[in-house]
Amino acid sequence: MLGGSQISDATLFILIKTFILKILSLNALNSMESILFTFTQSPSSPAALVSTQNPNLTPFNHHNRLQAFRFALASQTKRNPATAVTCSALQQPHMAAPAKEAKLWGGRFEEGVTDAVERFTESISFDKALYKQDISGSRAHASMLAKQADFGRFFEGLMSLSDRDSIIEGLNQIEQQIERGEFVWRTDREDVHMNIEATLTDLIGEPAKKLHTARSRNDQVSTDFRLWCRDGIDTIVSHVKQLQIALVRLAKKNIGVIVPGFTHLQSAEPVFLHHHILAYVEQLELDAKRLLDCRARLNFCPLGACALAGTGLPIDRFMTSDALGFTAPMRNSMDAVSDRDFILELLSGNAILALHLSWLGEEWGFWASEESGFSMEAVGGKSARVVGDLVTLQVLCKGLPLTYNRDLQEDKEPVFDSVKTVIGMLKTSADFAQNITYNHDKIQKALPSGHLASGSLVDSDSILKGLDQIEKQIESGEYVWIQTEEPAKNLLTARSQNGQPSTDFHVWCCDAIDTIFSHVKHLQVALVKLAKKNTGVIVPGYTHLQRAQPVLLQHHLLAYVEQLERDAERLQDCRARLNVMKNGMEAVVSDLAFVLEFASANSITAIHLSRLGEEWVLWASEEFGFITPSDSVSTGSSIMPQKKNPDPMELVRGKSARVVGDLIKLQLAHNHGLQVDKEPIADSVKTIIGMLEVSAEFALNITYNQDRIQKSLPAGHLDATTLADYLVHKDIPFRTSHDIVGRGVALCVSKNCQLRDLSLDELRGINNVFDDGVYDYLGVENSIKKFSSYGSTGSECVAAQLDFWISKLNVDA
Repeated sequence: MLGGSQISDATLFILIKTFILKILSLNALNSMESILFTFTQSPSSPAALVSTQNPNLTPFNHHNRLQAFRFALASQTKRNPATAVTCSALQQPHMAAPAKEAKLWGGRFEEGVTDAVERFTESISFDKALYKQDISGSRAHASMLAKQADFGRFFEGLMSLSDRDSIIEGLNQIEQQIERGEFVWRTDREDVHMNIEATLTDLIGEPAKKLHTARSRNDQVSTDFRLWCRDGIDTIVSHVKQLQIALVRLAKKNIGVIVPGFTHLQSAEPVFLHHHILAYVEQLELDAKRLLDCRARLNFCPLGACALAGTGLPIDRFMTSDALGFTAPMRNSMDAVSDRDFILELLSGNAILALHLSWLGEEWGFWASEESGFSMEAVGGKSARVVGDLVTLQVLCKGLPLTYNRDLQEDKEPVFDSVKTVIGMLKTSADFAQNITYNHDKIQKALPSGHLASGSLVDSDSILKGLDQIEKQIESGEYVWIQTEEPAKNLLTARSQNGQPSTDFHVWCCDAIDTIFSHVKHLQVALVKLAKKNTGVIVPGYTHLQRAQPVLLQHHLLAYVEQLERDAERLQDCRARLNVMKNGMEAVVSDLAFVLEFASANSITAIHLSRLGEEWVLWASEEFGFITPSDSVSTGSSIMPQKKNPDPMELVRGKSARVVGDLIKLQLAHNHGLQVDKEPIADSVKTIIGMLEVSAEFALNITYNQDRIQKSLPAGHLDATTLADYLVHKDIPFRTSHDIVGRGVALCVSKNCQLRDLSLDELRGINNVFDDGVYDYLGVENSIKKFSSYGSTGSECVAAQLDFWISKLNVDA
């Protein structure tokens, strides 16, 4: 009732149209009229248009929609007095504010989150940058679902072709809205994924509820982020190439120009300017290769891994992988949703690239100081920002247990910032290179006077005999190290104390990498052996440190083996790069980026080991009781005689911070002097070898307590997702299935029972689609049998994964 009389829907429609004329063009109004007409004529239409504009409105039937328009018009009247005459009759001063929209995951919840929690947990303010990747992933996923045959059903696949077409058309519209700046991002929808899916439901209704079939936000965000990082790497590499071209052109313009070569910022030797400039081109080439290696490693598809365990629904992960341009699906679903080593590697590569650009900026700043006063200070300063982004991620990832934890929501902004900053640094550097002129007269005057002394020929036999004697004295402990002792002068012929330690350091690092690599393989073998000993053991799989789904213990352990394999690949790539140096200036004095790359690889390995350590420490506690370490890898308490502590793995977790710290020291050292790079990398190598060695020892000396694990399995409703899959087989859209199962879980919570304990009548009280076949999906033993997708925790899938690693690592019985 308004003003004592009822306004009809038709009258309200005319008033709405009059109101919209004041704010929209006639062309826009024509399409709006069509939409409003549909809303007022179809009580079953999916959602109110205004629900995408006002986060406080909930889509229901058409009367609710009209009430929502009344509310919106009344609000507009207050903001725009000019419309008061036309719309005053529509005001309802006593109308209550509409309720918040129900969460897509809200089936089992009786109340919504508080405003403070909603503000703190939202990520839409930054992860909307992933919208293109999210929409691309959804298109590929929908196309795959529509193609999957499911015997016993009567249409093309997990969704009909018409539903697929509706979804893709709706996603196209949403993408266009976003690109035109018309899409309204809502914090009550949390993130980019929920915003797009909820808006799609508003647009097309029921078909949109099928899109999340066989997909979780866990694999969805990992897929989106990999796609975004892949695009980011491609963009960075293209800008690296542009800077290289600018530098090569600059070198070509200055062929024959001689400049002072500096060491310790003192004039040392004359060098050709183009030789000097090409040293930076070589550094940038290695930077590009690091990023391309990272791209190749991240280019494996998580989509279809679902929350952590895969799915029992008939999906084709290879189809979606191909559609999105990935090399293949990820082999282990727990690894797919858990690890973020690809962004650690990307930001490590960015940090090294940024340091190179800061060196270039520092040099140009010095060289331009007297002539123009212009410097590349901003480039040098922003390198610290890129290093800071890397440190943020390292602190974030350290010690996180498998699989997905909400901490990982915070991984986006450092990556976005790092990529944006590096691209800006590259653009600025390229612009500067294209717009500078070397002052040949000034350079000529600055060349040092005098001539270079030539070295004398050497008696190689005498030198070799002397070195043999020194080596024997060192090994026997008889050699006296004297800092002021003058070295054999002739031995320095055709080499300097700049080039000599660089060569020695390269050789030392090659040997160290080989040693670490062998220890990585030893730990992988120990984990595979541990997996072999625990065939058929089911454990709770966790997300957010809450019980989520049942997984095979073998599958869980092999996730760590996958991570260690990428660690080994990073070390091999680093070794291959440090084995080649083309440019004398870059090789001898300028570029020790391989040390940063080596330390970065070590830090990623250390973070992986910290996650393994965190898990084993938790699982060895009385609260879990899942593992018992042997006495040989445990320690006791000085005061509490009952204690048996997993100290080695606690120290693994702690020492990972030391390895990360060594990397930070190196990043800072490269701004102050190259002599101090030895101690941090030596410490990093020593520490990581110790961590790998003791982790392997621990793996070989623990026992999983199968009885304790078995007794723990009923808690947590681990079979809930499998029950939702059962409903999908009954042609119920996944979003609706999710809600039905959520209400079932809420009933179990009230009755203090498990899903399998509910009677058929109780289940039918929630939805009458349930039949006797539902009990084949309930209980962890039945649930685990249903997983069948590639990389999942199903018995056959895990057996194939285990056979792969046994063969690859030559694991004996």
